[in-house]
Amino acid sequence: MLRLLSLLKAGGIMMLPILLASIVAIALILEAWWILSRSRSRYDELREWHGPLPKGKRGDLFSVLLIWLHGHPGASEDEQRAEASSILAGIERKVGWLNIIAAIAPLLGLLGTVSGMIYNFALVATTRPTDPLNQLSRGISEALVSTAGGLIVAIISALGHHWLMNGLEAFADDIGKYLKGYARNRAEAHGHEAAGARPVNA
Repeated sequence: MLRLLSLLKAGGIMMLPILLASIVAIALILEAWWILSRSRSRYDELREWHGPLPKGKRGDLFSVLLIWLHGHPGASEDEQRAEASSILAGIERKVGWLNIIAAIAPLLGLLGTVSGMIYNFALVATTRPTDPLNQLSRGISEALVSTAGGLIVAIISALGHHWLMNGLEAFADDIGKYLKGYARNRAEAHGHEAAGARPVNA
C-alpha cells in the first residue's frame, strides 16, 4: 500500500485524473458486465415464455423488451426492432465511454511525464546539484510513472470495451432471432384465429 502511494506521489498531479479514470473504467466494466450477464440469463430463461412476465423478472434488458412487447401487441416488426435497439442503446453508450477513456488515459500520462521532466530540468538548472545526471535520472524515472499509469488504464479500458461490445453484439443477434420467432408465432396465431372465425358453409 505504501509502495502504491509512493508511486502515485512520484507520478505527480496528473496521477489524480488517471486514478479517477481507472475507477470510472472499472465501474463501467462491472456495471455493463452485470447488466449483460443478467440479461443473458433472463433471455435463456424466458425466450420460450408466452404470456405475462412472471413476478420478480424485472430490471434486465430482455425483461424490459418483453414488457414492451406485451404492452404493444399490435406493433410491427420494424417497431419491435426499433424498441430493442433503443433498449440496448443505453448500455452501448456507457460501454462507449471505455473507448474514450482508452484514448485519453495515455495522453494524461504523457502530459504528466512531460510536465515532470520540465520540472526536473528546471530544478537542476536552478539548484546546480553536485551530481546532475543522477538527479535527472531519478526525476525522469519518477515522471515516467504517469505514462505507465495512463497506459495501464488505457489497456484495461480497451480490453473491457472490446469484450463488452462483443457480448452486446451477440446478445443483439439473439434478440433479433427472438423477434423473428415472435413475429412468426404471432402471425400463426392470427391465422388460427381467422380460420376459427371463418363461417362454416351449410
